[in-house]
Amino acid sequence: MSFPDALQEESFPFFRDRARFLSLLEPKTPSELEAMAQEANGRTAQFFGKTVRLFAPLYLSNECVNVCRYCGFSRSNPIFRLTLSPEEAEREARFLAEQGFRSILLVAGEHPKWVSPGYVASCIRRIRPYFPSISVEIAPLEVEEYREIVDAGAEGVVIYQETYVPEIYSSLHLSGPKRDFVWRLQAPERAYRAGFRRIGIGALLGLAPWREDALALAAHAAWLLKHAWRSYLTISLPRLRPAAG
Repeated sequence: MSFPDALQEESFPFFRDRARFLSLLEPKTPSELEAMAQEANGRTAQFFGKTVRLFAPLYLSNECVNVCRYCGFSRSNPIFRLTLSPEEAEREARFLAEQGFRSILLVAGEHPKWVSPGYVASCIRRIRPYFPSISVEIAPLEVEEYREIVDAGAEGVVIYQETYVPEIYSSLHLSGPKRDFVWRLQAPERAYRAGFRRIGIGALLGLAPWREDALALAAHAAWLLKHAWRSYLTISLPRLRPAAG
């Protein structure tokens, strides 16, 4: 059973701490918030110590074929479009490496012509000498297409679902391949089968009722921890910010 099927099950049998997680989403008094913060601090110190892992994003292209109501890259926005050549990407990456960064995230809009798997793989091969950790945030791909990027030297992939509420997802993504809710939702599983060592998921809280998305995001994470257990899992909460359109 894939995750979209499990998402329809109210019990989330694989989500052991669902009841406690729901309680954490309820309104809290200042003292309750402080207790949560202290527990979070203790767990962070237990598992990670006093360590912060920094990465730098490098935008390869803002070309995109999707029309999404919340995104500045949306095809309908009359903005200047640019795609870096692999040589230009290497120059930008070298600058970031000189600033001390050792992890980089290559970001691009979803455009099969300008941002093909071959193009991304070419950029990765150019910058691989500068970074021990390379991740990508690009359009969802087939397993074999993801494998081409892994073979080029990437170890991580980031795929935000944006919202886990299908009806709201449909109303926000007006045209383009991103309209396919299930195809995007299953992308982390395909990336795992392709060999990525790090998988990042996330929701843009505010597009839909945030408690629903938070619960679904936690369930998705629990699913991946069980079925993609050989990879590290990260969870992000990207911000709503002013954007073109």
